[in-house]
Amino acid sequence: MINKYIETLQKHGLKRTPKRLEVLRILSEESAYISPQKLHVLLKEKFLKIGLPTVYRILQQFQNIGIVTSIQQDDNQLYYYLCDCVEKHHHFICRKCHKVSCLTYCDFDNIKQLVADQLDSLAETHVLQIEGLCKECLES
Repeated sequence: MINKYIETLQKHGLKRTPKRLEVLRILSEESAYISPQKLHVLLKEKFLKIGLPTVYRILQQFQNIGIVTSIQQDDNQLYYYLCDCVEKHHHFICRKCHKVSCLTYCDFDNIKQLVADQLDSLAETHVLQIEGLCKECLES
């Protein structure tokens, strides 16, 4: 699974450094979003000299090339999730277990047209985050 992300790194001119590869490994094992601070703690188990700014820089690089997505929670902190959806999509986040799922639906083209028609403006980007309870949490 990590191989496709490594190919994406190379495609965008990012080297396969041990720290980047370890971030990919950790994120690939998470079913829920993770904070940069928790990721930093996990990375320090392998790399004694890794600072939190390095973790943020790697996450930002990964987000810029579409490997990870950021999730904002009520505490106004960004959390990160390894996203393998390639088509237009949004994310459903379980408020109980923090699992992130891809919802392969995006109506942004219609919204852009609505903005143009009603506001004579140009919508360029959007963020939509859907939160609730996943099936497993509903059943428990």
